Amino acid sequence: MRRRPANSLLVSVLSLLVLLSAGGTVSAHWLTKLVKEAGEAGVDAGSTAGRIGIGALDDATAVLRRLPKPKKGELAFAAHATPDGHWKFTNQDGGVFTAATPDEMGRVAKALAPDADANAPLNIYLSDETLFKRANSIDDLPKSARLNVVSGGKAFTLVRRGGGTGMAKYFAKVRPNVLVRIGEKARFEEAVWQMGRKLPQGDVRVLSLKPGGRASLAPAAKIDKARGGVPLADEIDPGRLAEALPGIRGQTALLTGRIEGDLLYALPSSGAEQVVSLSGVRAAAAKADVNLVVLHSARPLQPGGQNWLWQTIEVDGLKSALKKPAFADFLEALAGSRGQLVVSSTPQGAGRVLVEAIPDASKRDIVDSVGNWVGDAVSEVAGNVVTESVSAFMTSKQRQKELDDRIVPGIPSDFQFYYLGAIVMGLIGFGVARSWWERIWPGEERGEYRGAFGFWAARAVRWAMFLLVFLPIVGPIALLGALALKIFGWLMVPVRLVQRLLGFSGA
Repeated sequence: MRRRPANSLLVSVLSLLVLLSAGGTVSAHWLTKLVKEAGEAGVDAGSTAGRIGIGALDDATAVLRRLPKPKKGELAFAAHATPDGHWKFTNQDGGVFTAATPDEMGRVAKALAPDADANAPLNIYLSDETLFKRANSIDDLPKSARLNVVSGGKAFTLVRRGGGTGMAKYFAKVRPNVLVRIGEKARFEEAVWQMGRKLPQGDVRVLSLKPGGRASLAPAAKIDKARGGVPLADEIDPGRLAEALPGIRGQTALLTGRIEGDLLYALPSSGAEQVVSLSGVRAAAAKADVNLVVLHSARPLQPGGQNWLWQTIEVDGLKSALKKPAFADFLEALAGSRGQLVVSSTPQGAGRVLVEAIPDASKRDIVDSVGNWVGDAVSEVAGNVVTESVSAFMTSKQRQKELDDRIVPGIPSDFQFYYLGAIVMGLIGFGVARSWWERIWPGEERGEYRGAFGFWAARAVRWAMFLLVFLPIVGPIALLGALALKIFGWLMVPVRLVQRLLGFSGA
């Protein structure tokens, strides 16, 4: 029974799609990238003129629509500053208003919310393009408006600080006491993502640097059930810290110490200060995909030791911080009553980023300073660790996504996707691949084996090698070979018809 040409065409088209889509993560997303870039450039078919400004409002408008309806007496609009100096506003119903002059700016509320009070509180959700490309335009907005920036599908309150210009005077409030510095867009988005990353309590390892401590780390932390299930501090020899980090691959290592340049100083419960090179430790952490969080303290006591009152040394706020779901919550719990922390991110090579959280000095008055000094003094007397700032050497957003995409840990996801794609291509070109395999490893003959077990075991090994080793290697080539045979078959159809008409049997 002959195969129908339509079925052959369907198989061939399917094969071509698999060939185009299974060549790795980068090539698989070329079409998505092209469409995205075209949308950002405003070249959507049939709406070119309308998308200048409106397209940049898409994210802000989408977030605005997901929000609850404003309370009675409040207004909420999404806004975008266009390159030509105009402003475009939308409301939750999709209404659009363009303001090109100060007089038109004053009519925005009446145009988009005609029934609202003219003096109603105003919430504005800015497109990220407005903030990162035309920050000076924000001064055109009403001074009384509460500003928010939309990034990554989320909205964050914008906080203004005097003394700066453009983006430098704005910060995004991700938590009441955690602000992210506005700067380069990529760094801001990385910092925001880091603030939202999860820190499972079981993956946070509190390390205590102690001379003569262990030379390695157990894969899992020991839990102190008497203290609410927080992890016990792992005592580790300072000189063996770098070589011990691979033992907790993929987890978060928490250190306390005083940072001076590339050196980390640690003060054990007895003896002199210990010095560790941060560059060596960071290199080991990067190799093992360990998140390295260092709590900077002027008096670098080590948790888990004993103070002069024979009590266990603890990090102020750490017990509460370890129970928080996200990194931003962790930092806020550590900050406690010390005021707001300002967060920034700096790339540190492939797959790594340095996230720093320091106190916001501009918001600390004399009362706060005295209160913090008294609190610090009490903690010093009690022998606890007081965190002054945080330096976190973390896996980047892109690297973490690659790690999460892995089906088998330890093998790059791109290789795994290519491997699976190559197997699929090999299965589509099964007949070609099998013919090659039969020449390399001929099939078993039953008479060559004494028993059935040996015969079937040999067959199983041969087929396993074919499917798991040979097919991924020759899969793309086998698919091309199968396509070539089908194309040749199509080209020969007219020849066969002519032969049939002329009476040739083809024998």
